Amino acid sequence: MNILLTGATGTIGGELAARLVAAGHAVVALVRKTRDIYANDGRLLDASDYADVMPAAGCVAKLTGDVTLRGLGLDDRFMKLLQREIDLVIHCAATTDFNAGADVYRKVNIDGVVNVLAALPDARFLHVSTAYVCGLKDGPIPEAPCAPDQNFANGYERSKAAGEALVLAAGRRAVIARPSIVVGAHDDGSYHRFDSFYQLFRLIAEGHITRLPVATEATLDFVPIDHVVGGLMDIVSHWEKAEGKIIHLTSEAAVPTAMLVEAISLFDHLDSPKLLAPETFAVQDLPELERRLYTHVAAFYASYFQRFPDFETENLRQISGRICPTVDLAALKRMIEYCITSGFIRDARPIGSTTQQTPV
Repeated sequence: MNILLTGATGTIGGELAARLVAAGHAVVALVRKTRDIYANDGRLLDASDYADVMPAAGCVAKLTGDVTLRGLGLDDRFMKLLQREIDLVIHCAATTDFNAGADVYRKVNIDGVVNVLAALPDARFLHVSTAYVCGLKDGPIPEAPCAPDQNFANGYERSKAAGEALVLAAGRRAVIARPSIVVGAHDDGSYHRFDSFYQLFRLIAEGHITRLPVATEATLDFVPIDHVVGGLMDIVSHWEKAEGKIIHLTSEAAVPTAMLVEAISLFDHLDSPKLLAPETFAVQDLPELERRLYTHVAAFYASYFQRFPDFETENLRQISGRICPTVDLAALKRMIEYCITSGFIRDARPIGSTTQQTPV
């Protein structure tokens, strides 16, 4: 199959590009400023520059473009070739920053969808969204369009919901895939690009953020990257079954926040945060440095420690039978170990501390 992949240099996009190539697909990767494409194991993909022909089966070619521009910033000869040759568009490109401005969300996550849909009007369309378009809703979350009166925790969720609405309104042969909080591979915790939630996790584990407002029933829906990308590959492989569906690429059982704290406590040289009831937590009570870190980083994730959505996952099971492996205490430990061995998380305790330096 001939595939156009946006967001190929991102966390999901890079691993997806590697698997698409391994499965024998011809992939055109739309890239912008960052041009290197890495699989989740850190392997740099061998990618040529896109010329006037499609790459061969099992190969990937890079094409410089921009989803925020009409026509993706491509000249006519490239656009005509893509329109003639591309069978499927996989749209992964998005800004995932929780503190971006409204104009950034609009240009990338909303106008970007409009521009990609318009550029290849006849190709099938796989749109990668987020499970958290459910916003502040708790309990069972169906694999269905967002409610029109949905309340959101931030501009990112709102913009992704708007992008989904555009895909649904376009009347295309389309699938919407919704990952939740993407974490390292289930078997070894490997994660090539420590972004999004990992940045907050490092501040917590290194002891820079020591207190968090957490609801008693709060859960975090961690989903291993191998399940997310495996699910996307299933959609590509079983398109006729998947077409027209919204598919959650989420866990089968979300992680209670207390379990994450327990996992951190398995490592003597890391700091477990104190969990406070939201009504007893006050930012002004934090030390000055921690208060600044909380305001500029942790506050954007605060609502995720006070929610407990339960994402339905029936659609992927019906398509391929794939079920997300359980993210339990052992899996969390592997993910933290990978963060440590890769140097992402460091021992933040004062020099001279007698605390053990090796994970239990």
